[in-house]
Amino acid sequence: MQNQPPIKDAVTVAEMARNLGLSRARFYELMKNGVFPTPSRNPQTKRPFFDRQQQELCLLIRRTNRGANGRTVLFYGRRLTGV
Repeated sequence: MQNQPPIKDAVTVAEMARNLGLSRARFYELMKNGVFPTPSRNPQTKRPFFDRQQQELCLLIRRTNRGANGRTVLFYGRRLTGV
């Protein structure tokens, strides 16, 4: 994960999944299993988002393979594009 995008104040679930190199479906599955934290929600719109602290935690989980639930998780390597 050398080319990490800069951490923003907030990102959508789709953008967080993309930053981690995961599909949205796989990211939701891992959230459900407690590997990644669940997103915060905007009180007015109820739209889920990840704040800076949650983004940093997600990136740390991906980098260390240690989930928020304390369990080890293995990720597939990223596919090379244009090959």
